[in-house]
Amino acid sequence: MQLNAKWQSLLLFVAGGFGTLAFAPFSQAWLIFLLLPGLFCLCFNASTKLAAAYAFSFSLGWFGFGLSWIYVSLDEHGGVPVVGSIAMILLLAAYLSIFFTAAISSTRYLMRYNAWAILLLPALWCVCEWLRSFILTGFPWLSVGYSQIDTMWGQLAPIIGETGISLVVVTLSLLPAVLRTLKKVSRTQTIAVALLLTTITATSQHFLKIANSSVLQTSVSQTMTTKTVNLTLVQGNIAQENRWQPEYLWPTMLKYQDISRPYYSQSDIVIWPEAAVPAIEPNAQEFLVNLDKAANYNNTAIVTGIIDYRPYSGAFFNSLIVLGQKQAEAGNASYFHGHDNRYNKHHLLPIGEFVPFEDWLRQLAPIFDLPFSSFTRGDYIQHDLVANGFHITPAICYEILFPTQVRDNLTEQTDFILTVSNDAWFGKSHGPHQHLEIARMRALELGIPVVRATNTGITAIINAKGKIIAQAPQFEQHVLTHKLPIIQYPTIYKQFGDWLVYLCYLLSIIAVLGYLLRKKSCQQQATEQG
Repeated sequence: MQLNAKWQSLLLFVAGGFGTLAFAPFSQAWLIFLLLPGLFCLCFNASTKLAAAYAFSFSLGWFGFGLSWIYVSLDEHGGVPVVGSIAMILLLAAYLSIFFTAAISSTRYLMRYNAWAILLLPALWCVCEWLRSFILTGFPWLSVGYSQIDTMWGQLAPIIGETGISLVVVTLSLLPAVLRTLKKVSRTQTIAVALLLTTITATSQHFLKIANSSVLQTSVSQTMTTKTVNLTLVQGNIAQENRWQPEYLWPTMLKYQDISRPYYSQSDIVIWPEAAVPAIEPNAQEFLVNLDKAANYNNTAIVTGIIDYRPYSGAFFNSLIVLGQKQAEAGNASYFHGHDNRYNKHHLLPIGEFVPFEDWLRQLAPIFDLPFSSFTRGDYIQHDLVANGFHITPAICYEILFPTQVRDNLTEQTDFILTVSNDAWFGKSHGPHQHLEIARMRALELGIPVVRATNTGITAIINAKGKIIAQAPQFEQHVLTHKLPIIQYPTIYKQFGDWLVYLCYLLSIIAVLGYLLRKKSCQQQATEQG
């Protein structure tokens, strides 16, 4: 690699790092349309080998800086030395960079045969992002579409979801590289295509706003007077280092109980965050039964995170359970260990909730031997939680990152999505803000409110248009109360999921490949006739 190319790779690494500013809490979405076009122009004006090196450098900066919040959990809570923490983040970033690099380098390789192959990039990018969403359990964090949630492109989420927004962003970002590469195509034609894409998107946005407004107005008139839920979200602000210490077990449980008690009578549902009860469920029966009776007496329900243990199978689950009233009609307390009004987390976090190759990894550092880091996976499809007559689709922690899983678990009775988390692992970093941004995208895509309860923040309530309507301050003990209208609106994405986008880039691949094959056939015929 030439010196000039090495300096360009270094600059691309820094440029990729600036991509972090496009996401929350910085939200400089416009940066994407500077960074990606620059990357594509450099890559598609270089050899395949250099294109791969450039793409990897950019991606390494993108994920290295974008996921730097993981350092807090590794260094402060995982006992990993500074050098080791940085190395582990770079290793994760290098793995995630493979997918961006594969899309760009494979496109550049195909361009050796015909320059028109550059048009395959958006589809190949989405294919690689789809692979990133499930290989090794999947980690589709920092997908470019999330950065656009508050822009005009974000208004497309109810139609094509975050996946489709990423496709649009990559397609638009590719246009300068197309102008530079396809010299036989007139610039007027390329600009016309760009204007057409922009016009279609703007028109879609306009009609979407009209449709959403009409649906929401109808929903408000029907819902405000007939179905609202009085929510109380309890943010205990328990220090991460104390959460699993035996001496803090009862103080933590009593703290949540005491700060919640004044709100029982005015709440339909009281919500505690992930693993708010820091005890194994069978060992906390006295506390849970009394809590169940108190909630039932006050005509309310409590949803809390807890670790469930099944002694006969030896299985541990990261769970959400409902205490108190299941239906709106007053009834007797009915909680018992193993009752079915619960949710067991399906999408487990590597290292945090299960440890691959644990026989030898657990010996390397405390981060690989955390308390309760060997959970059993819950079913992919599970029934709604029912609390005081309201139907709730749960997503624990980073499960909210997977739109297909959330969508597949929605039912016709679902009133809102509940996501609980413990972002105390990540301290005062940008990680919790990115996590909240992802939750907002799920609400916007699916046209349904999302309620988010966390231990240290950011606890928030998001309406069906992806807007935060109530939020608790971070790193404070806080009780967030809100009367939430159950307002939903039908979205195309809720009905079809990512299939429209899959069909779009499948057709684009067929069209480009069909054109290339036809052109090659014409060239062969011309050669034979000549």
